Amino acid sequence: MPAGIVLALALGVFAADSAPPLPSGNGHFRLGMSRAQVDSAVSARGMEVISNGLTFLACRSDDPPVEYEQYSFFQMPHGMLILWKVTIGYRLDASAADFAAARDELKRLLGEPASDSWAVTDDEAPNQDRPGPSAGQAIWADRFTTVQLGARWSTAPDRNAERMMLMWTDRRLQRLVEARRKRDRASK
Repeated sequence: MPAGIVLALALGVFAADSAPPLPSGNGHFRLGMSRAQVDSAVSARGMEVISNGLTFLACRSDDPPVEYEQYSFFQMPHGMLILWKVTIGYRLDASAADFAAARDELKRLLGEPASDSWAVTDDEAPNQDRPGPSAGQAIWADRFTTVQLGARWSTAPDRNAERMMLMWTDRRLQRLVEARRKRDRASK
């Protein structure tokens, strides 16, 4: 392989590793927290628990545009439950403006997304008079964390098809969850 290609590949790997990692939470949670830490944080915020199982906790949110927060846990071999995914479900009446506000806040917290269905190119100018698309998605990702914001909406909301959701996922723990699910399916 030519030396230039090897050097370019090496610099590419170095540059990818030098990017600052995504935060693993937003101030209310941190991926990798224990179940006891999440229970304590939910209690301290005074949030009403909707559903509580061994590997999940769903509660109403103290954030007005958010309808619920769901915390998903992975049970480690030694028995400790660790937070691997957080799903935040916004109210059904979420609109394009709500998506834009959540996206802008995440951009402030996380930087530019790796993928953004609303990205504006240099030759486009945002037009406030034009209705937005009926769906939007923005994704931030690094080796350890994925943050996904997605939404669908219309002028006549459909409870079964529309929702704006934000998901934070610990990618390392997600691989363990998927491996366990695969093993459990194979053993049935």
